[in-house]
Parts: sequence; C-alpha cells; structure tokens
Amino acid sequence: MRRWIKQVILLTIAAAAAAGFAGCGSKQIEVPQNLSGKVYTQVAMWEEKGNISSVNYSVGRKIPVNTEVKILSMSSKDIVFEEMAFPGIKLTLNNVQKYSLMGTAELSALYFGAKKVDLSKFTNKEQQFIKNFNGTYKAGITKEALIVARGYPSKHATPTLKYDTWKYWRNRWMTNDIGFENNKVTTFDGEPLK
Repeated sequence: MRRWIKQVILLTIAAAAAAGFAGCGSKQIEVPQNLSGKVYTQVAMWEEKGNISSVNYSVGRKIPVNTEVKILSMSSKDIVFEEMAFPGIKLTLNNVQKYSLMGTAELSALYFGAKKVDLSKFTNKEQQFIKNFNGTYKAGITKEALIVARGYPSKHATPTLKYDTWKYWRNRWMTNDIGFENNKVTTFDGEPLK
C-alpha cells in the first residue's frame, strides 16, 4: 500500500512541475490595436504545413501580398492568424528571434497592416514581378518591390537593408545572394541577371 501512495505522490509532483514549466515557453502578447480586425499581408510569405518561418523560406504555398487575414493571437514566439478566404484554418508565423533579431510585435508590423500595400507606386514590370514571383529574380527590380514580392531577408545575415547584397533562404539548407546597384537588383549569386 505504501508503494502505491508514494507513486501517487510522485506522479502528482511531476504533473504539478510539468504544468508549471508549460507556461514558461512563450508569453501571450496583446494584438496591437491597428492589427485587430481586418488586416492585410504586407509581403508575400510561404506556408508549409501551416507554419511560416521568420527566416523567410520560400517553400510551400505562397500567400500573396494584400491577402486579407485576421490575427487570432500573438505570443513572444509566434503570431497565429487565418486567411479570410479559408476561415478556421490556422497559420502560425514562427518568430525565430535569434535570426529575426526582433520581438514578435515588431515582426508583426513588417508582415501585417491595416491597409493594403499600394502596388500602383511600382512600375508595371515590378507589379508583374510581385504578382508572379516564383523564385526567379529579375534585374531592375527595386529593393522595395523585392521586399513586397519575396519578404524581408533574415536580419542575422542581412542586418540592414542598406547593404548591396541580401541573403535569402530558399529552405533550411539553400541560400541565395541577391546583389543590387543603385537600389535595383543586378545579380543572383554573383551572376548578372537579365
């Protein structure tokens, strides 16, 4: 009988400890006022099995810029949202902070906004590039248009957008360097683009 009581006590202590540690992983954050209700994606992003990485991999299904979404919750580690076209299907933008070098609230301001991105400020060539971007880069595209089409490069490898070379991750193992001159794309992995 004593052995049974000891096991119950140990299981109770283990369960209490596990419950205490479960809340340590991420802290809930209030969704900023300007991002509650109807919001739009400010950049294209790619989701794979419901997950989007702040490292900005370009594999999986593309979610285009200006997609209407609703942010469901935010924590110190992620942003959970759904596309209004597919209600009930949760997507999670995971903030890998050691690579993004920013908190989730700052990250949310880059990915989401209360208004659609005004694509009319871009040239016709850039508008087509933004709409049809599938991993093929083109010369002459401005940095701003590239951000809208491809998203932000991860800050740990491209600390400032003023650099003339940006590193993008295709997936966990493959990267590409995009070169610029006078604010416009000129090279892909060191090779001139057309």
